Parts: sequence; structure tokens; C-alpha cells
Amino acid sequence: MFGFHGVRVVAIAGLTLAAACFGIASAAPLASAPAAVVSFESGTLHVDVYGHGPRSVVLIPGLASGPWSWYGTIDALLAGDGSGRYTIYSLTLPGFDGRPPSEKTPLFDTFASDFWALLAAKNISKPVVVGHSLGGTLAIALAEEHPERLAGIVAVDGLPVFPGLANATPAQRQAVAQQIYATFAGLDAAGELSAERTYMASVATNQPALVDEMAADAARSDAKSIGEWASEDALTDLRPALNRITIPFLEIMPYNPPDAVPPTNYTQAQTQAFYESLLAGAPTARVLAIAPSRHFVMLDRPDAFDTALTQFLTSVNY
Repeated sequence: MFGFHGVRVVAIAGLTLAAACFGIASAAPLASAPAAVVSFESGTLHVDVYGHGPRSVVLIPGLASGPWSWYGTIDALLAGDGSGRYTIYSLTLPGFDGRPPSEKTPLFDTFASDFWALLAAKNISKPVVVGHSLGGTLAIALAEEHPERLAGIVAVDGLPVFPGLANATPAQRQAVAQQIYATFAGLDAAGELSAERTYMASVATNQPALVDEMAADAARSDAKSIGEWASEDALTDLRPALNRITIPFLEIMPYNPPDAVPPTNYTQAQTQAFYESLLAGAPTARVLAIAPSRHFVMLDRPDAFDTALTQFLTSVNY
């Protein structure tokens, strides 16, 4: 019904997963990479660490994304962090942003295992996990598995199920997952870059000045890996265990009225009601709309996004 990280599949694979994402005009280029304190590998994960404070924040990017999608967020958190409040762990998933693909599957299970191992190895106590798109879905999965090991989660337009498959049968999910994988796996480098440009311009951002840079960054990801992650995601439905999430949970939802045209001319209230219906099983979940913005909310509306994230982090008991 409505769009989120699955909308990349609409733009690239042409599947009938309708999106309701929205837009405004021009922006500055993407933020430059902050200076990391240290970078290292942890299982299949690449980790960049920023800051040195006692409160831990873990950032998980979305499908085909890397830490570049969080650079502005990292700068904002550290700029307002004169007391050294945060240590930020920015993850890169295998196969994305030039990282090697994972040889271990299922990918979701491997990610969870490596995530908990990272926390144990680095003595990271009860972080807030912030995930965008696919990363938001992974954050929800982590909070269902071990809520006692986290302080809270923020899902940025990432949901417990593909919205377009919320009412699908297992056979329908399997068919969609197979089509997703075949489409991505069949892309060569030029085809992937072209598809990413189309996606960025139509769904991901309402900032035309960012489109080429975001497309080039996303196209560094391995197309087959994108297909593998996206197909696993299409088969995932985390709704049955949402009641296990007893920690603070913020869902950030994009909305932009100019894109609300037929046939997906849903109002902001209708869009929010749908997100809330998908998260109804989570007792602590709260949906916050940020408008006008598209899928990469933190790039389209960094001011509103940074304020919302800072307020959430401040409200969480570490």
C-alpha cells in the first residue's frame, strides 16, 4: 500500500509494490566523511567508530547504502556533543558500499549473530540502534530477539514487513523474492548505476542536487548482494513477535504532499495510520511523520530529523 525500503524494487524491478514517497527542491551536496576514531571488521560487518562518550549509538544503513547516508547525522550528533556524550558505531553490511559479499546465509541471521558478537567484543552496553530502511527492519528484528540488551530503537522508514506484501500468501512472497533476486543479479555495472539514478530521482530523495552522488554511492554495492538482501527482506514478517519490543521504539515516516497524486494519493493521516497498523503489536512504538521528505529522511530534512533523533536519545534511559 505505502512505500519504504521496498520501493527500490519498484524503481528497479518494476514490481507492483506501490509507493507513497514525496518531494521538494534543491540541497547541498552530501556531507563529507567525518574523521573516524577507528575502523575495523567484526564478522561480516565493517565498523567505523566516531566520538568517545559513554552513550552508545549504532547506525545501520539501508539497502545498497553505506555510512555516507549517516555522515550528516554523525556530524550533528557530535557537534552538539560538547560533553562527549556519544560513541557512534556506523555499520556497513556485507556486499554494500564496496564491501565484499557475505559467504554466510541467511543474511538476517548472520547479521544478528555478528551484531551481538560486536557488542560483546567491544563491551557496548545497551546501545540505541538507529536503522534506515532495511537497517530499520534489522533494528526491529534485534529488538525482538534481545530487547534487554538494547536501550531503544529508531526505524527510519523501515518496517516489520514489506507494505506491499503485508497481506500476501507464502507462495506470493516466494514469487516476489525470486523476481527481486533475479532482477538485481542480472544487472551489470552500467545497468545498476542507471537504475540507482532512476530510484534516487523518483523515490529516495526530493533533493535533485543529491541524485547523482547518491546513485554513484549506491552503485558501489554488489548487485547480487542487493538482490539477496532484498529477497530475504521480502520473505520476512516480524509482526508476530512485535510484542517482545518493550523498549522505546520510534518509527520515522516520510511524507510530502506534492507526491500524493492518484492512484496513491494518500493523506499524511492515512499514511501514518497504515504505518501504525503494521506496528500495532509493538506496545512502545510511536510513529513520527517528517514532511516534506522522501525515503532518505535524514538527507531531505536533516534539521527535523536531527531534532527528532536527539530528542529520542535524550529521552532514553541508558
